[in-house]
Amino acid sequence: METKHLDCDVLVIGAGSAGIEAYQAASSAGAYCILAERGPLGTTAQRSGDVPTALLQAAGQCCMHLKDAQNFGLKHKLSTGFDNSEVLNAMRQVRARSTNDILSFIYKIPETQRIIGQVRFLDPNRVTVNEETMISFKCAVIATGASPAIPYELGRLGGIKTSNDFFEQDRLPKSLAIFGSGLIGLSLGQALSNLGVEVTVFGDGRIWKLTDEQVTAVARELLQHEFSFEVSSELTAIEKVGESYGIYYLDESRYENFLVADQVLAAGIRIPNLDELNLRALGLSYNEHGLINMNYETMQTEMPHIFAAGDAAQNSMSTARARREGSLAGLNAARFPNLKESAVPCEAAMTFTSPGLAVVGMSLDEMKSRARQGHHFVAAEVRLDDGRYRIIRREGGIIRLYCDEETHLPLGAEICAEGADHLAHFLTLAMRQKLTVEDLASFDFYHPSLEEAVGRVSLSALKALKRSGKKYYAG
Repeated sequence: METKHLDCDVLVIGAGSAGIEAYQAASSAGAYCILAERGPLGTTAQRSGDVPTALLQAAGQCCMHLKDAQNFGLKHKLSTGFDNSEVLNAMRQVRARSTNDILSFIYKIPETQRIIGQVRFLDPNRVTVNEETMISFKCAVIATGASPAIPYELGRLGGIKTSNDFFEQDRLPKSLAIFGSGLIGLSLGQALSNLGVEVTVFGDGRIWKLTDEQVTAVARELLQHEFSFEVSSELTAIEKVGESYGIYYLDESRYENFLVADQVLAAGIRIPNLDELNLRALGLSYNEHGLINMNYETMQTEMPHIFAAGDAAQNSMSTARARREGSLAGLNAARFPNLKESAVPCEAAMTFTSPGLAVVGMSLDEMKSRARQGHHFVAAEVRLDDGRYRIIRREGGIIRLYCDEETHLPLGAEICAEGADHLAHFLTLAMRQKLTVEDLASFDFYHPSLEEAVGRVSLSALKALKRSGKKYYAG
């Protein structure tokens, strides 16, 4: 078969959230671009990430609110259970609308600039796609995303689910064991538990991204009230029991337990989709997490004309961050070698569990690392047991705010609270605008509101700063 030859200014590899933004940014900057995607089309966030998980969470919250009605003195005459047989079908119907928006954009790209197949680098300026098409380029953006992986101990039995295939089932299972206490594990665990699935989530001692022991302790207590959550567990054996799985594990008290689950979901590991690109032939190196070493201010790899963005560039990617990185990578690829540098802004990561979890700016571990360089800070805390939290019957949360002693700027926070996403967005904006704790403490928060907690923790931080004896420097 004769090889087809194509040329472009910028080759974007991957049509996920980061790749689409890279293509749009490079094209808008005047570059002739080709978008290559191995398939399936549609971003991971839309197919098996944020969107379907959020849709199941919304369904689960409907059930949760009905169950919680008695906390408000309401008595209902509904049946004691829910028929969840159509939940996945309803989820897919709504998901399809979101996915169609992505597909309609991709299919508007001319066929000569939209290539489907596996990309493999031949040298720093050429790739092949399915060994049928050769593309020569001036610059490239690698935005191939990541895929869930199944650990050997689970995978050897066969039939283990990942987020890539769980949402494609006809019906929800009656029981499910989830290994991994990250975003997907916690979010799906609670959603499915509310929908009537017997769920157990197994963790390895950590809860998502939390590093503050105070916040972790509160999260452990509150989440264990919501669904079966083995925070610190150790798998000792797993075997097939008919069509189900028998799981032996040690709990945090080191007692051995046994349960049977219809399905097992591996939700703990994601691996960047880099292996088949043949990047090592270009001399690119990887860090300890299997990610490409790169400059995050320009999104350049060690090969200056090759850029990367999204899950191929960093762990624990959010859709918003992937889009921002993709846009910067695409713009710089089009303008190369005249690059735009962009410092990584204060960002928030969050779950939509109930209570929600959030890390804004620097985590406590990152603040401690910074302190070892001589930048001292105070940590302030507020327990959320009154005000709006009492009204909605969601007491027990916590905010921990970390403030620089010299500038009085809040630089980070860890949160476990109902409405953590609202608090996190407010604090992210405040940190980006470089508001001091004095600014936040004097803000007129509406009463009663969830956001009042930000004012309270800021007052607590001010008291801690006064005790520290450091003078305020308005830089």
